[in-house]
Amino acid sequence: MHIGSTPGAKYKFLALVLATVLHASAQTNLTGYQGPGVVSPGVGNIGTRSGEQVNLRVWGGISGIYNTATEPAATDSNGQLITVPGLYGVQANLGAYGVHSWRRAQLGLNYVGALRHYPNNSFYDGSDQNLSLGYTFQKSRQWVFNLRQSAGTYSYNTGAVATSIASDPNSIVTPNLAPFDTRTYFLNSSVFISWVPTPRTSYTFGGSGSKITYRSNALSDMNGYTASGSVNHIATRNTSVGVSYVHTHYGFPNFFGSSDINTFEGTFGATIGRVWTFSLRGGVFIAESLELQAVTLDPALAALFRRKVVLVPLYIKSTNPSGFAALTRQFRRANLSVQYERGASPGNGVYLASRSESGTARLSYTAIRKLNFGIDGGYYSLSSLGQNLQKDWAFTGGSGLTYELVRTVYLTARYDNRHQAFDLGGHKQNAHSVTFGIGFSPGNIPLSLW
Repeated sequence: MHIGSTPGAKYKFLALVLATVLHASAQTNLTGYQGPGVVSPGVGNIGTRSGEQVNLRVWGGISGIYNTATEPAATDSNGQLITVPGLYGVQANLGAYGVHSWRRAQLGLNYVGALRHYPNNSFYDGSDQNLSLGYTFQKSRQWVFNLRQSAGTYSYNTGAVATSIASDPNSIVTPNLAPFDTRTYFLNSSVFISWVPTPRTSYTFGGSGSKITYRSNALSDMNGYTASGSVNHIATRNTSVGVSYVHTHYGFPNFFGSSDINTFEGTFGATIGRVWTFSLRGGVFIAESLELQAVTLDPALAALFRRKVVLVPLYIKSTNPSGFAALTRQFRRANLSVQYERGASPGNGVYLASRSESGTARLSYTAIRKLNFGIDGGYYSLSSLGQNLQKDWAFTGGSGLTYELVRTVYLTARYDNRHQAFDLGGHKQNAHSVTFGIGFSPGNIPLSLW
């Protein structure tokens, strides 16, 4: 500002600068304070769309729905699993997503709910819900607090709500690997505190508690908790390195069984240019499992105890590789991500503590004015850590779009497919879900559901 400026002009200029600084502070992104390629355990990627944070938004709608190969946890008079070949009906949808920023905090929200009615078989009417909340608060330059809450209920393992659950890398349930389409409830709460003594180094410690409940008595509920600690160091402007330790406990109150798992991993993160992000973890997890095993008695003992089979406790200790790798490409209006993960899992109600493996790819595109389009696919598998069960695996694929017809009114469509198989018994399931309808949501950018 030149010397001849008037006092009024100077004050206006200072006010403009102050407003700009405050606005920038309000929009500070708190997701990557631990370094390149490291997402905070609080708000993280919750509420983002096409790889970018967006303002909070509410939407609703109604659509027609068609589901195939629904398999409840029930058998017919011949002892065979029941498969419902086709269900058609109407579905009411409600959701909200986005991120709200304060000067030192951010709140991320992702919620999707569906209420279904099938005129041809109202016994299978119901609702599915999935909620994820993440909160990150920077108390000072050295202390950051992260809270995360996930909760939901579902009875169908194929569809938009199941896809929303499966796309969360921190989810404790995996609908794609569930053996039955039965009512499932889940809850996971976590708290993490980060100490950042220098701009390059951070220490994070915390834990979580989780619970999975199944309506069917054929499946085992799960109660669990974790305790963890990690160190991250920003090595260069574009890379970060670190180490982490996680202790996990799974308890199965319906069945006799529990597992304690210790995971040790090294971490690496990097940004490549302005558009690529790479994240890597690698190490081992040591699992100690206690379960029941059926043992066939010697004929003499069977005659003595008047039974042929007894159940005895079985202790198993194993060491397994663990890891995670993710590569993300951010375009101007789109996001492409490819991920692979291997580690411990609480199972699916039949398989208790298990080795899990997954590989997924997702592309999301949001145009300036009208269109949002997404496509995703993946491979998932479970192998029990203690039970004598073969691998449970599934392939999935899906695509969805929203298109603005008139202001606030959208055409919505979604297709999902899941092919699942159990190696032990040769049982296979090939399920499809199709929805087509109308959505409503105010906003200046396209409604982004996928």
